[in-house]
Amino acid sequence: MSAGAIERWLADAGVTAGCRVEVVATTGSTNEDLLVLARQQQPATPILRATDEQTAGRGRQNRTWRARPRSALLFTLAVPLTTLPAALPAITLAFGVALAEYLGGRGVPVELKWPNDVLLDGRKLAGILCELGIDVGGRATLVVGVGVNGWLTDDDRAGIGQPAAALAEVVAPSLLAAEREAWIAQMAVALLAMVPGYVERGFIAVRNRYTALLHGRGDAVDIIDDGRVTASGRIVEVDTIGRLVLATDSGARSINVGDVSLRRAGSQR
Repeated sequence: MSAGAIERWLADAGVTAGCRVEVVATTGSTNEDLLVLARQQQPATPILRATDEQTAGRGRQNRTWRARPRSALLFTLAVPLTTLPAALPAITLAFGVALAEYLGGRGVPVELKWPNDVLLDGRKLAGILCELGIDVGGRATLVVGVGVNGWLTDDDRAGIGQPAAALAEVVAPSLLAAEREAWIAQMAVALLAMVPGYVERGFIAVRNRYTALLHGRGDAVDIIDDGRVTASGRIVEVDTIGRLVLATDSGARSINVGDVSLRRAGSQR
């Protein structure tokens, strides 16, 4: 993978300056790499760090992200913030909207599983992990990592431990292999474009777009937190600060972003 190629695609999308691109063949975690940097000193401009392989990739609640070398599109953005937006945890959902709308524009029809999974045909295609790095001067940097399955073998699917999808199911593998830098750059552009509006208006700016993409509306689900069922009901929508709204036997209940997982009611995890 070439940093120069990513930079050219960024320029084609109108990002002509101010985004540093780093490409490494392998690393533990691109999120961790940029978190370390952000905690030392807030970067002056955004940084995009991409890799062919992560040996310690992680998702939400420190779950492992598994991918063979060059089998996934893996990158992280570090975005310096001058102001912390309202409903900051829900920015993960906003980035989900940006990613889903980009993929839809490329002919990949996806939905969003609250809070941070992108689904193709009900199976996990991609995940987003947002973290905040605060440097010694108290300055904040938003660190957002994206992992998208590109190619999956039968062994890959067995090892992931949940139904998984890959871009190669709907995009010609030869085209995808030739355009890895383009996909990464264009996804990064979509995420970067989401930040100013979110900082200004918060989640309300994208709430309706998220709800339109929300997977499982009307389905009966259990909410799982630390291995325990903490709520059950039917998915209704997301509220103005990104909480999942369930219709339960005792009325509407809002579930906070970032501390639960969900599954179909009665299914085995």
